Amino acid sequence: MPTPFIPFTMCATVREDHKRSFRTDIERLTSAHRGWAPLDVLTSTGTKALLRGAVPKSVHTATDASLARYLQERLAADTDINLDLTVSIER
Repeated sequence: MPTPFIPFTMCATVREDHKRSFRTDIERLTSAHRGWAPLDVLTSTGTKALLRGAVPKSVHTATDASLARYLQERLAADTDINLDLTVSIER
């Protein structure tokens, strides 16, 4: 049986002391090697990006806050990304 996916949007905001690495961090977020939550950039400025993605339905997708924590932990484990993330689950 296919696994249901939960679509979400995510706003990534640069941290004050990491402005120079913002574009690199966005490129790392959207790199194709990360199959657990592929992301596409919808819009981007020099300090903020709006991204769209989907993750398999699990305990991590119950609330926006739990999904944000899950994504932050996974992204921090995958790469050294220094962004503040705000996540909204699409219902």
